[in-house]
Amino acid sequence: MTTTTYEISLILPDPHDPRPRSIQVSAAYIDNEKDLSPAQKAAIRALPPGGVWTGRAIQIKRLADKPKA
Repeated sequence: MTTTTYEISLILPDPHDPRPRSIQVSAAYIDNEKDLSPAQKAAIRALPPGGVWTGRAIQIKRLADKPKA
């Protein structure tokens, strides 16, 4: 079994705000995200490792699968 992880990044980060502009999330986070439509969620879940989905303000990249501990 493997764990699917995604990295969500802001496309246009604020140059005056030094906070990190990307987070790593699980597949469950994508499934439960209310701001994504069912079609968007399906497209994101279908990404191969290394694949990227781009929205209006965010970019989601599927990271390499990791074995479950």
